Amino acid sequence: MLGYNRVILIGSLTRDPEIRYNPKGNRVAKITIAIPRGRDPRTSSDYFDVLIFLGDQRELTEKIRKGQWVLIEGKMKQRKWETPEGQSRTKVEIIADSVEHLGTSAGRKAGEPRARMSE
Repeated sequence: MLGYNRVILIGSLTRDPEIRYNPKGNRVAKITIAIPRGRDPRTSSDYFDVLIFLGDQRELTEKIRKGQWVLIEGKMKQRKWETPEGQSRTKVEIIADSVEHLGTSAGRKAGEPRARMSE
């Protein structure tokens, strides 16, 4: 049986995009998005690291900034490594296929949800 790995997330950027180069020499933007768990944005949130391989998305990542809302479509990838002390570590990251800038709504502070959704 084949698996299926697809995620769609809407959240706000916790900081400006960080641009780096991967070992193959490709430009990669790293962002972290916060997704509030409940109706009240002051409650706890889930945080996800997102990698955007720059190409068609280059112009977008130059425009998005901390506090702005984005829609991410992509897949999850688990990264495993060992610390210098010999401890195993894992981390789940989102590899973006597409990123859409949603902006900020008028009268809304950065970090507040864009729309209310029923739970």
